Amino acid sequence: MLQANSPEFSRNLGFFSEEEQQYLNESAVAIAGAGGDGGMLAVQLARLGVGELRLADPDPFEAENINRQACCTTETLGVNKAQAVGDYIKAINPNIKVVVEPRGIQPETIDEFMDAADLLIDETEFTMHALGVALARKARELNTPNLMVMNIGFGATATTFHPQGETFEQMLGISEDMPLSEVAEQEIGLDRWLPYLAPYIDLDMFAKVASGEKSAPSVAPGVALAASVGAVQATLNLLDKIDNNRPFPVYFSGVIAMDAYTRESRAIDNPLASHQEYLQQIIVANEAGKVPKVSY
Repeated sequence: MLQANSPEFSRNLGFFSEEEQQYLNESAVAIAGAGGDGGMLAVQLARLGVGELRLADPDPFEAENINRQACCTTETLGVNKAQAVGDYIKAINPNIKVVVEPRGIQPETIDEFMDAADLLIDETEFTMHALGVALARKARELNTPNLMVMNIGFGATATTFHPQGETFEQMLGISEDMPLSEVAEQEIGLDRWLPYLAPYIDLDMFAKVASGEKSAPSVAPGVALAASVGAVQATLNLLDKIDNNRPFPVYFSGVIAMDAYTRESRAIDNPLASHQEYLQQIIVANEAGKVPKVSY
């Protein structure tokens, strides 16, 4: 393992103390989902000097991923995402411990994936909410913070579920003891997932995503911003045990939202009300013809 004062991480010092850098070097982060946000987050955490990264993703890179996903190139098409990101991270830092789970998160893999991790980052698909609930429950059982980051348009949101705080199930509006088989059957609206909506969203596109007719579009700047916001929140989670005048991470029901397009940055305290507020802005802007025309 590289030390805090090694040349590879020396430029981090000045914004971190040597004690903090060493703590990052000795930390383990489990990232469920190595696609857009998850893959880019993993790369940033590797460059910050996190000593162990566990990556789980069952999917291979496809051509549609090239527009935004870290490590997706014409040479990695068909390669498992977690494996490709893991290989890239090892090229950054050969001393980092990388654990790849190409089966993704399964009942038989979740215990080992989460064991002794200092932080969980849940980047699983929002359409697979039972998977997110299973991860959240394991994180609470292990007293592990659970960070969730999402890109939307040219912006991003992030929040952490504290092990003793408001729960992932509360965010989804379901009971904390609901069996996973029942969780999988629940219809969870986008209002539960998206406390921030970019006001430049095309309303027809949004309706198709909300109905499940189309997958949500995603662009590289939004993914990069999500990874940056997420990496900072991950760092605050990991360094929370060191008394160095740093703020706490943003805990749910609080959410941080940033958008490079609108130049907006805000703290959201009521996610459901915020979703409705932004949705009304989108409706008004679309009806007034102030939203850019898109193809979808």
